[in-house]
Amino acid sequence: MPATEGGSPVASEPTIERAEFRADAVDGPIPDAASIGAGIRRERLRRRLTLAQLAEQVNLTVSALSQMERGASDPSINSLRRIAQAFGVPMFQFLIGSAPRGIVVRRDKRRRLTFPNRKLEYELVSADTAGEFEVLSLVLAPHGTSASAAGSHKSEECSIVLRGAVTAEVAGQLYELGEGDSIKIHRELPHRMVNRSSIEAEVLIIISPPTF
Repeated sequence: MPATEGGSPVASEPTIERAEFRADAVDGPIPDAASIGAGIRRERLRRRLTLAQLAEQVNLTVSALSQMERGASDPSINSLRRIAQAFGVPMFQFLIGSAPRGIVVRRDKRRRLTFPNRKLEYELVSADTAGEFEVLSLVLAPHGTSASAAGSHKSEECSIVLRGAVTAEVAGQLYELGEGDSIKIHRELPHRMVNRSSIEAEVLIIISPPTF
């Protein structure tokens, strides 16, 4: 079992396959499978890739990728991550596109990624994913987790607990964080957040460079 700091080891949960994509911004329609697919197609065509070329890169069939682009099927979170990594863009790029945006984001107009089965929701707090960093809000329902298993990425990350309490699992170590506590996570270290309490928790996450 991993070492703990003020808590017991966090049990793994089944991998979650599906996600809901929502955004309430006034400058665009509410994203659904069709708009996510349009974002994937837009990025693919910008790079002059065929369906077959991209499908090979992300370990999908041409048929499955074509269905995603046409909005005929919902992309799994794992598939969406692989596609974003192949393009070298954050996942939120499929929601916001590459058009210039204003610098102010109203609280009720944030772009959202919701994963009901894992009991979590991400919001893009910063206006876009351009530049050197992005800011996300992670809301974890009681007993929710940010991932079924700890994962890593090529960015630096600093997380601050805004309300509630979470357990941060970083490279096999567990850290109990309460309201106002923060943790810095170096690139390539596997990590995840778990809410083991009976109340909702919210964490503000700064990622540099943007990868989510």
